[in-house]
Amino acid sequence: MATELSKEKLEEYRSAFEMFDLNNNGVISSSELASMFHNFQQFPTKEELKSMIDNYDTNSQDGINFEGFCKLMQRSEKLEVNEMKEAFSVFDQNHDGLIDQQELHNLMKNIGEEFTENQIAILMNEIDFDKDGSISFEDFKKLFEEK
Repeated sequence: MATELSKEKLEEYRSAFEMFDLNNNGVISSSELASMFHNFQQFPTKEELKSMIDNYDTNSQDGINFEGFCKLMQRSEKLEVNEMKEAFSVFDQNHDGLIDQQELHNLMKNIGEEFTENQIAILMNEIDFDKDGSISFEDFKKLFEEK
């Protein structure tokens, strides 16, 4: 597991794990897992919590240790990226992997937002983080990371 994650990602996961391991026993229990989800305004059922623990309990401890927590977090991040890719594809009308100024203008118009060409250019400039004249998926992801 350690070889799959960068040092920064491991530190990020370790901090999160320690925050949710309320009794500091090295295992996130079902109730601690529920608390974690509640912090993100998600309310899984007892059965869903049990299923998560069953899937990510790597040492049969009736809870999730740090290794299992890392696997859970990686899966969650992968799902988020897939959702972002779906959203990006809505903007990328010609499916070339980039959102150009015209595609952004068309989408805004379709959702009832009337922008001038100048306003679209300003919006593009704010979203085009690498300043190459179009919005790539990496630019799009950064838009969400900023928040």
